[in-house]
Amino acid sequence: MTIEEKTYSVLSTTAGVTSLCPAARIKPPADNQNLARPYIVHQPIAADPERISGGRAALHRWVYQVSCFADSYSAARALSQAVATALDGTQGEATYFWRDQDYQYESDVRIHHIALGFEVFEAL
Repeated sequence: MTIEEKTYSVLSTTAGVTSLCPAARIKPPADNQNLARPYIVHQPIAADPERISGGRAALHRWVYQVSCFADSYSAARALSQAVATALDGTQGEATYFWRDQDYQYESDVRIHHIALGFEVFEAL
């Protein structure tokens, strides 16, 4: 299972997330602007395989972003809080550490966007 599949599995099965955003609107990057709102886009931003003196460790480190899009700031904030609660900590073979959050208002499409940054350690 890929890190994207693991992340989707956690988000799509967490009631606190799916009560605000149906699982069908939790997507990888694509042309998602025509999706009904709110929606979530998630993706790895960078990867850093852990090294040990004998080669690669059975661990992979990711910088991962989960973006929450909604019609209002309060809806985007509620969704981002639900996502942070769902992912922060150990989830199966991956451990997510919530690192940061960034807010943007995209005026051309009138959408509120909160991007959550995670550092993820994945057992291989």
